Amino acid sequence: MEYLYRGVSEEFFEKLGGKLSPKKMHENFATYASAGDPHALCGSGVECGESTLNTTILHQWEQLGLPTSGVSSSPDKERAKFYALNGGKVNKGYVFQISVTKLKEHDVSIYIVNDLVPYPAIPEDNEHILVASDFGAIPTQAIVSVESVDIGN
Repeated sequence: MEYLYRGVSEEFFEKLGGKLSPKKMHENFATYASAGDPHALCGSGVECGESTLNTTILHQWEQLGLPTSGVSSSPDKERAKFYALNGGKVNKGYVFQISVTKLKEHDVSIYIVNDLVPYPAIPEDNEHILVASDFGAIPTQAIVSVESVDIGN
């Protein structure tokens, strides 16, 4: 796999100044979980204690958009376009093409949801969560291109 893709709405693109920034900036990607937590269910894959697996599970949990220091992406450009247009609810968005080689060169961790989570919320997304080494924005050097998309294309 050479590239990953990230789709964002026009509003989100402008809010973040065209950067690939997580919802939680500069916070550790590992999340603590214990018995009694609403997501600590049998078969969910959640581990007791602090782990990146817990955050991977929470990041995609029921598509709630829970804030983490990870950025969602997919090797499927059409899925990125779907999210850029919010499933057809917005007219315009942007799709980032991201180099996997450059991500690795900049020590960006890649968590593949379908490989880690027993029951992914949307398996067809083939979601890959990107986490910068400083838990901030994905390095701009990894962004190959940004394409404007709209309902018509």
